[in-house]
Amino acid sequence: MRLFYAVAADEDVKAAAAQALARLRRAGADYRWVDPRDMHVTLRFLGETPEAKLPEVQERMRAAAAASAPFELVYGGVDAFESLDDPRVVWIGLDEGFEPMLKLADLLGRDEPRPFSPHLTMGRRRRETTPAEFVAALRAEPRWSLRRPVSRISLYASRPAPFGHAYEILLEADLAGR
Repeated sequence: MRLFYAVAADEDVKAAAAQALARLRRAGADYRWVDPRDMHVTLRFLGETPEAKLPEVQERMRAAAAASAPFELVYGGVDAFESLDDPRVVWIGLDEGFEPMLKLADLLGRDEPRPFSPHLTMGRRRRETTPAEFVAALRAEPRWSLRRPVSRISLYASRPAPFGHAYEILLEADLAGR
């Protein structure tokens, strides 16, 4: 099964995402949009993991949560990988909360060569090019400046589905550190 650790988006974040997605969809680009109900900020992607490793994965998450205090995230504005001019993946960045997210990711064994870049993925481009109207719509998106508490982390399973991937939360652990 494909596994990852993440901070699940709460109802306020999901509602803000749904409004932003409605505006961006009207701009007419060909993207595979993430259902707001599935939105999260990934801490560490584990990839394909044998079921026999699940207890070890769960224990690592419990230990990281026990060592981490609750904190706040401030969701900021729209951005994109590669860039806003060439938006392959559209996402919402964080204005605050990077340090506790990085600490959690490290406690969870993050070992990726890329720099840690916590974000809320909105959609992934299906075609090679993006219409100029869509780029303009991205640039016009208002900043969220949405402050939200983080008091738990989640272990997700990702399964292929006709619409992309279906996510299931397998375990949640409360942040209990000081």
